[in-house]
Amino acid sequence: MIINFNIEKLNVLLSDFYNLTGLTISVWDSHYNQLSYQPRDMPTFCRLIKSTKLGNKRCFDCDKELCRKTIETGQPLTHRCHVGLIDTAIPIKFKNHILGFLMFGQAVPSETTEDIDSLLKKISSELKLDENLLRESYKHLAKYQSNLIESAANILKMATRYLWLSDLIKIDNDDLIEKIDHYIHTNINDTITVENICKEVNISKNKLYSLIKTRLHTTIGEYILKIRLDTAKHLLATTDLPIYAVSSSIGIAEYNYFTKIFKKNTGLTPSQYRARFPLSLNT
Repeated sequence: MIINFNIEKLNVLLSDFYNLTGLTISVWDSHYNQLSYQPRDMPTFCRLIKSTKLGNKRCFDCDKELCRKTIETGQPLTHRCHVGLIDTAIPIKFKNHILGFLMFGQAVPSETTEDIDSLLKKISSELKLDENLLRESYKHLAKYQSNLIESAANILKMATRYLWLSDLIKIDNDDLIEKIDHYIHTNINDTITVENICKEVNISKNKLYSLIKTRLHTTIGEYILKIRLDTAKHLLATTDLPIYAVSSSIGIAEYNYFTKIFKKNTGLTPSQYRARFPLSLNT
């Protein structure tokens, strides 16, 4: 199953949710890659936590575990993250398949009785962060009652049922398309030719061109480039690999060309894109 997320349209939904609730919200694919986040800048408190390797890893592990549990239940789940904030994940389902997740929160439970002073002191010590900065940034986190969080989760649960009907997510069940997609992903760091793809999936060039145009509404060259750039985005957001290494790992040996083509397609240089993800949101 090939799943394509229309990030531009999804961003409208995420932005509307944030504007209405004041709660941060993100969309993830089924492999736990964060695809989009609203608002553009995360709360300062969370940014401080993620600025450390240990804190960043704990955030990702915590988010991944929450998403994993929603797969088991098939229902929205809310938990307290490793720094005590409320997070809620909603599985995006199509029939019996999990397509991805919506996650919102990064808020303080208004009815908490937790010793915040002790918590912040502990976090500061473990992550080697300035305790005063943590305390000040904690004051600006959104505060929400649990019943409002539950209501927001129920609304988003209903919304997920219409994502593919509104073209926010497109699903392709064509086995041949899946084989082509798998081959491209598997060989992303190498030269990929039409001849090799045709040989791998046992079809003619004309059929390949027609199939990609009809089913994916693009050309094979554009599709390969899309996969290369999507992989680059993930590496930039989730690793500290040098940009030249990212370029090489997606099969583009020329660093300057990679920078040029990346900016043309995203509006940002690789460095500017990476700057949006402090030590990444995903590793």
